[in-house]
Amino acid sequence: MPLHEPSPYEVLGIPLSAGVREINLAVGPAMRAGRFTRQQIQEAAALLRNPDRRLEADLQQPLPPEPVDQVAGLLAPALAEPLLVIDRPPLPSAAELLVLHGGELAADFAEPVPAGVDPEPAVPARFAADLSVLPQIEIPE
Repeated sequence: MPLHEPSPYEVLGIPLSAGVREINLAVGPAMRAGRFTRQQIQEAAALLRNPDRRLEADLQQPLPPEPVDQVAGLLAPALAEPLLVIDRPPLPSAAELLVLHGGELAADFAEPVPAGVDPEPAVPARFAADLSVLPQIEIPE
């Protein structure tokens, strides 16, 4: 089963600019080629002979891409350098990974904090707020 429905132009083997005369002349060779069924060939010819249906089919059918010669030459400047460079830090050693994993396991299997106890750790005294963090102000008398 084909991945897409062939266009009537593919069925008859004619260009997009073909007129009614070329359409009529293409039916016989398309039948002899045997690539498509008789019904597909007749439907394609009938569709292309009707100007309204042909315009509708042309608007629904995307145009084939234009061939580009020397694509490699056009893309060479862009492909000369890697497209994406990611600087990754080096992986830790196996011993460091085991220590990290051991710490995670200890945290996973630690006793839960009892209810009613503040789960936040206490702030050390050297980081506690005092008057030294306030700006100097003059108090009027």
